[in-house]
Amino acid sequence: MYHIFHGKHRLILANPQDEMKIDKPDFVISNSEEDPIKKALTLASENSRETTIVLLGNPTELLKKVQDVFHLITAAGGLVLNPKNELLFIKRLGKWDLPKGKLEPGEDIETCAIREVMEETGAKNLTLSHALPDTFHTYYQNEQWIIKQTHWYRMNANQEQSFVPQIEEGVEEVKWMTISDLNLNELDTYPAIRYIIDAYSNAMN
Repeated sequence: MYHIFHGKHRLILANPQDEMKIDKPDFVISNSEEDPIKKALTLASENSRETTIVLLGNPTELLKKVQDVFHLITAAGGLVLNPKNELLFIKRLGKWDLPKGKLEPGEDIETCAIREVMEETGAKNLTLSHALPDTFHTYYQNEQWIIKQTHWYRMNANQEQSFVPQIEEGVEEVKWMTISDLNLNELDTYPAIRYIIDAYSNAMN
């Protein structure tokens, strides 16, 4: 199952047998319908309120069809925690975010994840723990629609860090937040960031 965040809308690519696991979708589109991706994007554009649109079929095949419509950018980042179970956030362009960035040519995903976290925050001595689910979100830039696939990793860091926000990348602040005290509904962040933090928290419970 894949969750794609398209503006205020969520597209869920799911196997038919997983439909019952999805809580109250607004629309369900069968893969047997002609051009299900176009139909989903049309429904999103026609609805000003937040909607959940489920596309049923083979999720991997559906994702490939989505990536045929959008220009794909690959990125990686980290959920960095310290021994006090505090999660490392950055504030970028006025919103709280997690450190991440684009894959460079010839670079592997794990190297990219650690490099981007270090560059954006100034954090040192990071150790990579394990992979987390990918996130997908779309945006419009330079007259084209883009879908960014971000590969996430759980990382460990010492509590004592001297942070240096990467100003040239729009990072204004770097801050530890206690993960158990987070109210994701009130935190000024992005839907894809709420999703990956939720996925991590649920896996730990």
